[in-house]
Amino acid sequence: MGRLLTFVLALSACANASTDDQHIDGPKPIDVQIDSNGCPVQPCTILPQCGCAGSSACDLDALIGAGTSCRAVNSPGRETASCNSLEDCDKGYVCLGNSVYASCKKYCMVDADCGTPRGRCALDIRSGGQVVAGIPPACSSNCDPTSTNPPECPSTFKCNLFTANHNNTQVQIADCSLAGPGTQGADCKAGTNGDDTRCAKSFSCTTTDGGTTFKCRRFCTNPGTTQSAQCSNQACIAFSPPIMLAGVSYGVCAP
Repeated sequence: MGRLLTFVLALSACANASTDDQHIDGPKPIDVQIDSNGCPVQPCTILPQCGCAGSSACDLDALIGAGTSCRAVNSPGRETASCNSLEDCDKGYVCLGNSVYASCKKYCMVDADCGTPRGRCALDIRSGGQVVAGIPPACSSNCDPTSTNPPECPSTFKCNLFTANHNNTQVQIADCSLAGPGTQGADCKAGTNGDDTRCAKSFSCTTTDGGTTFKCRRFCTNPGTTQSAQCSNQACIAFSPPIMLAGVSYGVCAP
């Protein structure tokens, strides 16, 4: 780890006995050296990647849940890779998710760093439920929720719709999540809630009766209309509140 060497200088006053040659000596200049690897933040930075040797990556220090540290890259996973630990992801990527599913996400500074048109730089990195200071956010996926095989997601994942809390603002995003077997009308209730991992690709676990039942329903666009291709001539039901990404409104197929 680089160290910043600092010095405290004391002003030394020296009076000469001669009244014709009295003066005060100021501090003498000295060299201050910075022992570092040249990164703007020590010991390393995530964007841009700086401070880690060889193939290792700078990432969140997982041991303390704060700051940065160098970690190994056991597998150079990117957007289409699932992961179990940070080491499963490439440089500039972070393993995000939960104990059921997680995938590699790209660190970002602005939406333009993410895929277009749906990718958003909106996934805040959290530890213990709190946003980790000094760690950049990550990209949500550019995937299409209506796709039966979204190429932006790991092979066993689907594309789903979520709301992310980014900078204390609710942001609607598309992102990859684990897919299950359930298709139109399949029961996906688990306890008192819905379990979306029970629904297949292009389907979402939704309720239309306040949580009494939860069913897998196919994603559709332009809610409020009858959708022949997506909904087999059934209505496309709007979400509440409405969900729109990149100018497209999404819903699910009735019933």
